Amino acid sequence: MDRYLLTFTLRDDGSSKFSKNTRWGVFPSAALAWKINDEAFLKNSKTISQLKLRVGWGETGNQDVGALGWYPYLPQYFKSDQYTQYQFGNTFYYTFRPSAYDQNIKWETTITTNVGLDFGIFRDRITGSLDYYYKKIKDLLNFISVPAGTNLSNYLWTNIGDMQNSGVEFNLDLKPIVTKDWNWDVTFNVASNKNKITKLTQSDDPSYPGALVGGISGGVGNTVQIQSVGYPAFSYYVYQQAYDTKGMPIEGVYIDRNGDGKITDADRYRYKSANPDATFGFSTTLKYKQWSIAASSHANVGNYMYDNNAANRGVYNNLYRPEGPYLGNVTTSVYDVNFTNQQYLSDFYVKNASFFKLDYLTLSYSFGRLIKNTTDLRLSFTVNNVFTITKYKGVDPEVNLGSTQGIDNNIYPRSRVFVLGVNLLF
Repeated sequence: MDRYLLTFTLRDDGSSKFSKNTRWGVFPSAALAWKINDEAFLKNSKTISQLKLRVGWGETGNQDVGALGWYPYLPQYFKSDQYTQYQFGNTFYYTFRPSAYDQNIKWETTITTNVGLDFGIFRDRITGSLDYYYKKIKDLLNFISVPAGTNLSNYLWTNIGDMQNSGVEFNLDLKPIVTKDWNWDVTFNVASNKNKITKLTQSDDPSYPGALVGGISGGVGNTVQIQSVGYPAFSYYVYQQAYDTKGMPIEGVYIDRNGDGKITDADRYRYKSANPDATFGFSTTLKYKQWSIAASSHANVGNYMYDNNAANRGVYNNLYRPEGPYLGNVTTSVYDVNFTNQQYLSDFYVKNASFFKLDYLTLSYSFGRLIKNTTDLRLSFTVNNVFTITKYKGVDPEVNLGSTQGIDNNIYPRSRVFVLGVNLLF
């Protein structure tokens, strides 16, 4: 009756990145849909033009272990570099060193459950959808540390850990004006996602703080993020800054959070995350006869950024460079702290990076048919990356670079582009 819909798929995927014992992954999925507007009690409705209820469940696999090459389950030997040669007499020889490997590495699996409602009213002048999803990722592929002597390296790619995401997404499309000369279309969407790591080790260990990630510039081996059970991925792991009576941060002074009378790694805490609480999107197109204007924008709320540039260069000791000697560059953020030396792990540098961006704005005019209806001419003017509204003082409040997401460090600024377009159709 074209009212009740069922979709089922079954994938059996194989990858040569895994051994014969773990090479194949079976990933099923199923979806049900009910066209409620085709039922007798709504079929003749003059208000509701479409109403569909959807329920879906499925599994997908991930084989992305590109950092390990094509065969991460095999023992491999790599040629040493010029700094690790072995000397016999007056001659230096290259050596071959073994790399860490896990012969049982396998597919990462994502299990998703989704419930959604599609709707349309007033002959689809207003359409939209509302979705709730729950996503669990198991057998996460992660680069973890291992005890010395248990492998050929201190770090190893393997399947360890679980993570879950849940959230709501809402999309709305409006057509406020539809006439012979005027046409206006507005699209809006909002999404909220909650992210939490639920497992990181093969066996539960309450004393394990988590895996340090988020390497930064400055110092040796400094990291400002951590993956911990019960917290969002890429949570910042920093010291709580102490302030004077004027609200200025005090250099090198932090809060003793565990009350043991001294400042140690045990006083670092998980503070905010690079992941936004909500994301928004908005686009619109307004047409009047041959004229058209269009714009698109997006926004994040609740995302935080570690300003590595300010932490590394916004201190006074950068002014004098003894290797020169010469004067060095210092960022103006030094006036916010008046620090002499770097304080990389202060939560002061974890900034609210919520923003609104107008991505593009286009104005165009269509001349229609020309030269005895043999050609069509359209002129347009477009500005990309029009403006950004944010309180964040760094280069860009939107930095997501894989394993270093949420760390602002020497990124190349987005360009503002002006484009004049001529479209000629014969």
